[in-house]
This record gives sequence, C-alpha cells and structure tokens, in this order.
Amino acid sequence: MAAFRPYPPYPEGMILLVEVGSTAHGTGLPGGEDHDETAIVVEGPVQVLGLGPGLENHMQRTQPEGHRSGPGDTDRQVYSLRKFLAMAAAGNPSILLTLWAPVIETSDLGRELVGLRKAFVGRHILPRYQGYMQSQVMRMQGIKGSGHGRRGGGKREELVAAHGYDTKFAMHAARLGYQGRELITSGGLELPVAGAAGDWLRAVRRGEVPYDEWLARVGELDAQLTALAEDARYPDGPDRGRIEAFSVAAHRRAWGW
Repeated sequence: MAAFRPYPPYPEGMILLVEVGSTAHGTGLPGGEDHDETAIVVEGPVQVLGLGPGLENHMQRTQPEGHRSGPGDTDRQVYSLRKFLAMAAAGNPSILLTLWAPVIETSDLGRELVGLRKAFVGRHILPRYQGYMQSQVMRMQGIKGSGHGRRGGGKREELVAAHGYDTKFAMHAARLGYQGRELITSGGLELPVAGAAGDWLRAVRRGEVPYDEWLARVGELDAQLTALAEDARYPDGPDRGRIEAFSVAAHRRAWGW
C-alpha cells in the first residue's frame, strides 16, 4: 500500500488558491500527473512594515525536497501578494497564468484580484513569454544546460527513450508561445487550452508529433510573438495605477485598518 501523503495545510493569510500545471492546462496524461497549485497570501503588518525581508516565496510539497513528484503528489507555490503583483505586472508567465487558473479556494480579496487581471496585460509581457520559450527550446536542443545535444530538457529519461525527446518539456515550451499570443490578442487565457492549439499540444505530450514538426512550430510562434510586440493596436504595458491602488487597499482591509 502506498504511503499516505497529507495535503499541505493552507498558509496563513491566504486569499487565493488555484490549480496550475498540466492538469489546469488540460495537457496532462490521465492519471499520470501530480497536482500543482499556487497560493497568494497577504503578509501581516510586521512583515510589510518591519525591518525584516517579509515573506519569502516558498514551496509546500507532499514529497520531500529533492524527490520528484508523481501522480497523487501536491506541489504548492506560495507568494506574498506584494511580490505576486510585482511579478505579474512584469509579465512573468507562470504568475500571470494564476489569474485565469481554476480556483480551489478564494476570499473576497482573491475574487477582486482575479477581477483585476486585465490590468496586467500588455505587449511588455511578450519578451518574457518569448524568452521563456526560447530558453526551453535551447535546453531541448542541448545547447543550454547540461543536455549536450540530447533532446531532453526536463530530464525525463523515460520520455526521451520512448519518443526521442522529452515530450512534456517540449509541450510546455510551445504552450508558452500559444498563451503569449492568446493573452495579447484576446486579453485573457482560456483554460484548459482549447481548439486546435490544445489538440496539438496534447498530441505533443502523447509523443504523436515528430520532433522536427515541434521545432518548426515553436519557430513560427516565436516569429508571431516578435510581430505582436511591435503591434500598436494592443496596450504597451500594465495599468500600474490600478494595481498599486488594489495592493494598498487589500493590505489595509486585511489588517482591519
């Protein structure tokens, strides 16, 4: 019988908990994925106004550090609201995803944060999506990191052996291109990933797409993101005034001020 793995306790001050990862994207294999979450918490007054560094971003896991998570495991990344807002305003893809992800638990402040999500969208996000995608493609090609020409990236030896390349890592690299394009052109994200893009990403994950086809597709997505970054029809940056006003009001309300 498998050992019992308790669900990580909710962090103090949590206002929003969402599901992320392959299950949220709809690109995982049934029964073959771990459970990834993101939690956002409001720090206490001493953490924000005192002499210390404040709450550090940290992970809560059912597996010990250094052990790979598998089916049935939970990995939860915890962010302070202040750091989350700064990273979202800067266009961090993993952070922005949180604002469109399936909600597990929320408070009124969490709902208001989700309602603010379009304030973070602008062309400034495209270099971040493009950079993340390009970095992963280089790892897949073995020209960055320790791959030395292997078609790995995520170090999943079983996928390289079965399909000739790490299909999960490859799928997520292409997903970044699709979602960067979707955010700018539609102002939001649809999860799970739908339509032809979702079908193709799932085919990559299952090992049904040849490596050369995958590489050509991410090249096309890269060119599309470059073109969108110069398209003045879309906002050039976040609405920092709205974001900062929400941050101040949220902390005051959470503290009862």
